Parts: sequence; C-alpha cells; structure tokens
Amino acid sequence: MRKQVIIITLFAILGLVAFAGRLHNPTFGKDEVTLLYLKQRVMEFASRYRNQDVIVVSKKDHLLFYCQNGQVVKNDYWNGYLYSFPVKVSLAGRFYRTPEGEMAIDSKNLNSRYIRFLHLSIPGAYGIHSGPTHLAGYYENLEKLDPNIEVVTQKDDTRGCVAVENRVIKYLFAKVDVQTPVLIMP
Repeated sequence: MRKQVIIITLFAILGLVAFAGRLHNPTFGKDEVTLLYLKQRVMEFASRYRNQDVIVVSKKDHLLFYCQNGQVVKNDYWNGYLYSFPVKVSLAGRFYRTPEGEMAIDSKNLNSRYIRFLHLSIPGAYGIHSGPTHLAGYYENLEKLDPNIEVVTQKDDTRGCVAVENRVIKYLFAKVDVQTPVLIMP
C-alpha cells in the first residue's frame, strides 16, 4: 500500500510539472515589436548563410533558433518527436558569462560529461549541450511521459554554455554539421 501511495504521488508531481511546462511559453507577454525585431535579426543571419544551417541564440529572450535553408525549422518530425524552434535555453549561472558574437560549431562530442556536446569555435570550453550523461536515462523517461517537459532549461546554471533539453540536443547533434554558423546575441 505504501509503495502505491509513493508511486501515485510521484506521478501527481510529474503531472503538475508537465502542466506547468505547458503553461510556460517563452514568448508569452513579450512586446510584439521586440519579437519582430528578434525574428528579423535571426532571418538576417540565416540569409547570410542560405546554403547552410545556422543556430541563433538570444540571451535576453533565452531562446535558440535553428534555421535550415534560410528558414526557422517548424514541425520537423524526427525520432518520434515533433520539433519547432525557437526553444528555451538556460545560460550562464550567477558567477559566469555566456559569450556573445559570431562563431561556428567547432566539433561534436559524444563522449563528454554531457549527453551531447556541440563545441563552439571560441577560446574556452563553451558549447551547446543538455544535462549530464549520468542523467540521460532519467531525462528520457521524463520525455516519454511529456515530450515538452522542461528540466535542463528551468534555470540558468551553466558555466557559460547554452543548455537545451535532452531531446533538443539529440536533434541538433544529428542535424548540424561541424562549421555550422552560430550567432549568440546579447
């Protein structure tokens, strides 16, 4: 009986977390002019690299855009999930700084301490990643319950990297090539 109560409580908590995740929209309440300006900046950068994929991160808005053929990716079904960008990100914690500017994906690392790691071509160990490798199974189980759940991106807690959810980094890792242009805006 006690085991059943614990299991029911756990599922209730996960349900509340999932419900809260659905209510949270990273662009909810933003000024429309600001959003239009952001989208314009993303499209300008993407148009400079028409024949390549690009990634654009807005630190101010905590969003990552992924563009293919000059367009933001929307409704791309891959590996059992539907992907639409922008997606929420977490950035540097209190005592760190996420770099800004133009760079590229320098390398792709499957064997880092993170589930996947896209290294950026700037001095230092900066990249785009998800959570730690030892939590991969936990993240996958949560995503099976609710593909829109936010765990990694709940708060800014990196040492300067851009963190995305587990399934998002798997998608990006599979889709982007080394030398993919990246723009991190203030």
